[in-house]
Amino acid sequence: MQTSADIESFVNSWVARNVRGMPRHASLPQEVDRLAACLTGDARAHGISGGDINRALGDIDEYLTGRLHAAGEPPPS
Repeated sequence: MQTSADIESFVNSWVARNVRGMPRHASLPQEVDRLAACLTGDARAHGISGGDINRALGDIDEYLTGRLHAAGEPPPS
């Protein structure tokens, strides 16, 4: 069984590799759904369920929405 810290580390690493700013043609709900499906698929391959992610980080869709917004913001100066 993986700890919350292990799950959070996996998700943060996955997000760093896979989440970029929103493509201009994409809708936010569709992009979140696409990312959530990819994340949970990769997580399952590492023995982490969607429920595990939810317990460690909260709602997956809300988490990814926040990460997408952060990825689209310019870096602080």
